[in-house]
Parts: sequence; C-alpha cells; structure tokens
Amino acid sequence: MCGLCGILTPDGAAAQPEFGAAVERMTALMERRGPDDAGAWLSPDGRVRLGFRRLAVIDLTEAARQPMVRERGAIALNGEIYNHLELRSELEAEGVRFRSRSDTEVLLEALQRWGEAAIERLNGMFAFAWYDTRARRLVLARDHAGIKPLYYFVHPAGRGVAFASQYNALLHTPWGEPGPLRPDVLRLYLRLHHMPPPYALLANTHQVEPGGVVVVREDGTLASRRWWRLPERPEPSVRGQRALEMLDAAIDGAVRRQRIADVPLGVFLSGGVDSPLVTAVARAQTGPDLKAFTIGNPGWWQDESEDASRYARTLDVDHRLRPVSGEEALAAVPDVAAAQHEPFADFSVLPTLLISRLARDEVTVALSGDGGDELFFGYERPLSLLRGGADFRWPRLIRMALYGAGKYGLGPKRSGSILARDPGDYYLGVNCRMRDDDLRAIAPDLPSLPSDLDIYRYGRYAGPKSLADLSRRAEFYGQLQRGLKKVDMASGHHSLEVRVPLLDREVLDVSLRMDPFECMRNGTRKAPLRDLLGGRVPADIIPTSKRGFAVPLGDWLRGPLRPMIEDTLCGAPDLYPQGIFRREAVRRYVDDHTSGRADHKWGIWTLLALQWWAAQHAAAPVR
Repeated sequence: MCGLCGILTPDGAAAQPEFGAAVERMTALMERRGPDDAGAWLSPDGRVRLGFRRLAVIDLTEAARQPMVRERGAIALNGEIYNHLELRSELEAEGVRFRSRSDTEVLLEALQRWGEAAIERLNGMFAFAWYDTRARRLVLARDHAGIKPLYYFVHPAGRGVAFASQYNALLHTPWGEPGPLRPDVLRLYLRLHHMPPPYALLANTHQVEPGGVVVVREDGTLASRRWWRLPERPEPSVRGQRALEMLDAAIDGAVRRQRIADVPLGVFLSGGVDSPLVTAVARAQTGPDLKAFTIGNPGWWQDESEDASRYARTLDVDHRLRPVSGEEALAAVPDVAAAQHEPFADFSVLPTLLISRLARDEVTVALSGDGGDELFFGYERPLSLLRGGADFRWPRLIRMALYGAGKYGLGPKRSGSILARDPGDYYLGVNCRMRDDDLRAIAPDLPSLPSDLDIYRYGRYAGPKSLADLSRRAEFYGQLQRGLKKVDMASGHHSLEVRVPLLDREVLDVSLRMDPFECMRNGTRKAPLRDLLGGRVPADIIPTSKRGFAVPLGDWLRGPLRPMIEDTLCGAPDLYPQGIFRREAVRRYVDDHTSGRADHKWGIWTLLALQWWAAQHAAAPVR
C-alpha cells in the first residue's frame, strides 16, 4: 500500500515552483497510504514531477526508495509485482545488475528493457507511473483486476495531465478543480453507490481501467488501451477432478507468492468460504504462528465470529477475534468520511475499516478472500438469472405473460428476472440500491446513465452459457470494482496492505477454463472453492448461507444516526450539487425510512456519503 501522484506538462511548466508545491500537496494527502517515507522527482526536461508516499514492505532499505530513478527515466509504483523474482532472474541473464531487492526496480528495468510489452508479463496488484526520458512518454498502467486504483485528469486546454492514487489529489493542481460535475456520472453513482472505471464524478477526470494503459505522448496527446481484458466468451477446457487439482495448485502458488514480505503478515478470517480457504492454504505453508483477524457483531444475526472461531481452532492459527459493540462501530462512522477520497457508498467499508485497524496493530500485510464470489459465481444473482434464463428467448411481452401465469397458478412459477428488458437490464437492476422512481422524485432533472456504459450490455439470447458469461463480466467489472475500492480505502486509511490471492492471474486463468455450471452445480455457489475448503476442514463447519462483514445500518439510521441524517440531508441550507436534489422529496425519502414504512438505508447512505465528500473536497458546479 503506497500512494503515487504527479503532473505532466508538455511545455516544461512542471519545473515551475507552483507545480512543485502542488505535487507536495497531492503527496501529503496520501500520507496514510504510505507513512514510512516520502519522495519526489523532477524530470531533467522539466515536463514531469512525481510524488510518492511509501509503505515499506519489500526491501526496507534506502535502495528501494521511490520514485526510483535510472538512466532512462523514473517510476512510482503502488502495489506489488508477485512474479518479480522470476522476472529478475530473466533480466539478470540479459546482463542487468540490480542495486536492491525491490520489485519496483525489477519493474523499472523490465520496462527499460522490454518497453510496454513488459506489462503483459506482470502478475501482481499494481498501479504505476513511468516516465521514459528518452521517448518523453508517460505511461500509466493498472493491474489486470483493478486491485490498485489510479485516477487522472486531462486539462481541457491541453496544458497537461495530473494523476494520483487518490481521487481527491486531482483537485489540488495549479489548474484548480478539474471541471464541472457530470450529471450522468452522478446518476451512475446514485444508482450503483459507486463509480466503476473509467468514470469519475468531475468532467475531464477518469479512472484507468482494470488492465488498462494510458500513454501521454511527447506532444501531450493521450492514447489508451487494455493490456488485459476478461474474455467475453471463455471456453471451458477443464472439468471435474482435473479442474479442482489445477485450481488447488493455482491457489497454493498464489498464496505462496503473495506471502513474500519483509514485514509481519497475517490473514483476514471470516465465517464464510473464501478467506478460510486462503487461511487454510497459508497455514499449511507457514505454521501455527500465522495471525488471523476477525471482528464480531455480538447479538446480531449476521455475526460471523462463532463460525470464524471454529475455523481458527480447526486450522490451528493464532486467532485475534475482536467483538465490536454498536457504540464502537458508530464511533467509527467519521472514519468512513475521512477514508473516502471520492464519493463511495458501500457501508460495509465501516467493518472493513474496523478489521483493518485491528490487523494493523500487529501486521503490515494481510491476505483476504476478495474475488472468490465474482470469479466462481458466489452470489445469488447469477443463479436467479439462470433459473429463468431460457425464457429470454421469448419477447418481453410473452415473458411477462408467462410470469403472470405462474404467479396465479396457471403454469410453472417463473423467476422474476424474466421481467427485465433483457439479461443485462436485470443485472443492472439487481446491482442498483436506489430505485429509479425514487431517484426521479429526488433528482428529476438528472440525465440518463452514461451512454457508453457497457458493463451490463447484452446482445441476443444465445443459451445459458451466454447468461453465465454476462454474469461473470458484470460481477468482475461492477461488483468487484466496488469491493476492491472499499478494501483499498479502508486499508489505506490504516496504513495496511491487503493482498488478494484469489485474484492472482494464475487463479483467474484457471477460473476462466472451468465450466461455470460446475461452479453452480445443484444450485451451490462457488462449488469448487467449497470443495477445496472441504478437503482442509470438516465439511459440516462450512456454512451454506452467505453473510459477510456487515453492520445493522438500517436500524442505526432509524436510531443513533438519525440526528446525522437530519443535520446532513434535511437541515443543511443546500445539498451538493446545488440545484439537483428536491428537498421535500429527500425529506419524504428519509421519513419513509425512519418511520419504518420503507427500507432506504442504501439510498440514504449514498446521499450521506456524497455530502461528506463534498464537505471535504468539492466546490465544482454542475455542467
């Protein structure tokens, strides 16, 4: 976990003092991401400034400081290159002599030796900025899954480009705020409670996409491409026991690679499937001193502490269970506002903040189970879609008639998913937590979603496999991006690096070769991961239902957090952005929830998060 930032100016203005002061401001905003060291670099041609905050994890010496500079340029890297030892050996065979044990130096030498083609050879979680002084090109790149964030701002008059690991840093360049608010992206945020890449709230700002590369050429023009993309229609090539064996080996290799660190390392342990599997593999590779961290919600139905404790005893790990009272969790709500450098409204960031704080007391790196649900069909959504999937071969009017007939006993009951316009529309609907009619009442003048939003795009029905492919793509580029951003914000706030072995490229490649219907056999979610965990723990301690880290937010918003709602949403002179929200409609929306007439916890939290962010960072008008 580190933080990088910088500015490029085609005319060399980056050498001016105001640009140096701006990069200092941008770097200071990321101190929590990297408390161990700070660095800066100005290119010899005066075109580029880099800033960096370091969390030292591999090679803690001065030799690994960043930005790292060599004869052909400089690099700032946030994240880890897990296959750096193999790449290092190959580069040494080509005559490269290294000055450190850092994976950053391996990446820099690989880029200098092999150019941008080196990116496709990386297995890791990373976002980096590399300035090639010979070609006078800036390269911004992000890992295949989007584990590490990278935002950028393109000046509309061509004066330059700014980039950073945190979105709020883009508001502190000498050019002022990047641009007016984009109403279509605001709608996207309010529907999905986050902004998936490549979208960002303000005009002229963007996120580098997962598996994306953005190149700023010598003349200041940009070119972007995807060096890795989830296949649209992967063809299964391994099944049954062979598939399980390959997956087992891939996860074992991923955990082994991702345990490499020169600082203490532990694991997050829930009561589910994914993180217990990662914990089991890590425990087999290490020993009983492996520290596992769990937070509990005593007295609440979603409390996982008993299941996690059972796993810990079975796996014989050094378990740290911290019961968190409602009062303690509520006291952490201000940390949510402090941690979100862009508007972000997944309220499970709160328990993620709590477990990150717990883990950081003893370790600097933690392994988590993120990614298992998205790659191996762990949610109810794909199952619901597939139950009625064959009906999508019919026009919508016929599907509506079939659903109505089943509802009134005139035929077999149908899944409600078939009422959607198409499978992609179904997926968009189940991922939205604020209903469209509620949004129309609250903000009637907002335009439609961005026209180029393609996460949920679906063509003509082509059989159940096409539905499974849509599901995996929608989860990977939608739900997963929200989850990864949540973990990055929460862990970064507490200077903790979280690694995700189930998103290792080798694991991902095996998942794409597996039959998706084997992952959902007999209605079971992520069956292969359950099978592998069942080989390491008694099958009867693996829960059948999915719960996950959560908090009783709906009750809190009706109780102890109600004054916060009143002050922030109902009592403020105006809501951000000015002129968008109808106050009387917001008042009714809040009252419907607090009275118990409706459950609007997601929508209210989404509005709260936007106002918190605006209070700290924003002053942009609406475009």
